[in-house]
Amino acid sequence: MKISWGAALRPKLGQSVSGDAYLVLPYHPDRLLAAVIDGLGGGESAAEAARRAVAALESDPASELTDLMRRADRALIGSRGAVMALLRLDARTHTAEFTGVGNIGAQVYSDLMIKPISKNGIVGYRLPQLLRLAYTYNSGDTFVLYSDGISSRFTTEAPPDLRQSPQQIADEILARFGKDSDDATVVVVRSE
Repeated sequence: MKISWGAALRPKLGQSVSGDAYLVLPYHPDRLLAAVIDGLGGGESAAEAARRAVAALESDPASELTDLMRRADRALIGSRGAVMALLRLDARTHTAEFTGVGNIGAQVYSDLMIKPISKNGIVGYRLPQLLRLAYTYNSGDTFVLYSDGISSRFTTEAPPDLRQSPQQIADEILARFGKDSDDATVVVVRSE
């Protein structure tokens, strides 16, 4: 696979369980599905919502992103609900697709204008009309998905050293910008 990735996650200070989850699933020689999910609130109820979302996404990663989001929405009915973002990269065609609900952040380091945005709502409770964004990207572009446990200062301060591996970048972002007061998750994906 021509796509590399890294992820870092930790629970809120003093908690043993994170209500956040992530999924990075290569499902074809050239394709990868990535997701960051933040179960509402914290603790075990939030973690259960996030686990349900991951299971819904794993069942058919090649589906349209909006279909995957609707599948997760159905799976989370009766749970705490979650906010989440989905990113698919196709290394053969150099295309990226994104859809998001709620305050999962997305930052892309590229020479191209790639600005993923999410719609307000809650998966499992109040799903908005979904917006699927599609982009062309360049080799070496770096995509970052992160929960609100990562300070938004992350996008305005000096970027991490992008020559590092995606795992090193994820670890650095979590260490520098992770909030003690919330579960924090960051996923970094790069296509070569």
